[in-house]
Amino acid sequence: MTTAAGHPGVAGQPQARDMRWNGQAVRVTTPAPAGAWQAVAAADRSVTPFQTPTWRDCVCASGEWLDTSRCYELPDGRVLVLMMARRSGGPALLAREASWPAGWGSGGLLATGGTHPDDVALVAADLARSGALSTTVRPSFTAAPAWPDAVPGAFTIPRAVHVAHLGRSFGEFWAGSLTKRSRAKIRTARRHVEEAGIVFISGNSQDLVQAFYQVYLRWIDWRAAQRKVPRSVARWQGRRQEPLPKFATVASKLGEDCRIWVAWWEGRPVGAAISLYAGDMAVGWRAFTDRSVPYRFRLHELLITERIQQACERGCHYLELGESVGARNLASVKERMGGQEHLIAEYCF
Repeated sequence: MTTAAGHPGVAGQPQARDMRWNGQAVRVTTPAPAGAWQAVAAADRSVTPFQTPTWRDCVCASGEWLDTSRCYELPDGRVLVLMMARRSGGPALLAREASWPAGWGSGGLLATGGTHPDDVALVAADLARSGALSTTVRPSFTAAPAWPDAVPGAFTIPRAVHVAHLGRSFGEFWAGSLTKRSRAKIRTARRHVEEAGIVFISGNSQDLVQAFYQVYLRWIDWRAAQRKVPRSVARWQGRRQEPLPKFATVASKLGEDCRIWVAWWEGRPVGAAISLYAGDMAVGWRAFTDRSVPYRFRLHELLITERIQQACERGCHYLELGESVGARNLASVKERMGGQEHLIAEYCF
């Protein structure tokens, strides 16, 4: 049974409240103090780039979302941090919360010593009484085993991500995780790219962010033509869904933990990707290619190769390649590049 006093704050100074869980007092602070959050994240090598206070700052930077993260202090001294944001504006009774909002990656729960099923039960009980119109939680694949198939008060939406399991040199991964045929195709593509004069540049700068966004808009144009949608409408929707300031903010706030690759051909960007890093984890956050470029260059696969090599060189154990539900062709590419499917779920309260 859970009882709570007051309602969590949605912004500004942290507000504390008490709740009862299994006959004991649990202190809940909202928003989660950055120091407590960072301490829990620093002690967990499986933390993802989406589970840090810095990422919280990225999500809330535009003002569209307010920080409603929660810090649970358990009687045994363990600390839980639930990352969460609430859409700003509108009446409280119609509030929508998400961990994280669409387009901002997986969130979920961090805990001292790792997440336990009892931790999930506590947080689920709290969320069921939060008063928000809707709350969604999408845990990372690393914490998925602690989340049961059925959570009281929530229904689930099946999800899946592909993950490259690293923890070794790039050469060892390349030889052990890709088939001989896949390696041959990549070598051939590299030869075509070199002969055509395509150059890959990587780093973290606002110039690379701008180039990345140019590729994104060209991809939007291609998709609009495929769906027979007016280009102007598609671009408006694309900019609204993925605004340029979003990527500029992430690159600025994450610094060296955000790396951008851009493929240049004949003076224009034709492929681009962004990877994020934290602890043992790398995430292939976004990748787009100009679909007018010949397929023989296999730019998407070469961009994955670049990100795998960088993750190996940084000592990462995993590279999350993102969701592919409903996109069998995309899933096949990730599997050819050594990605393994991990089933996860999104929980909706």
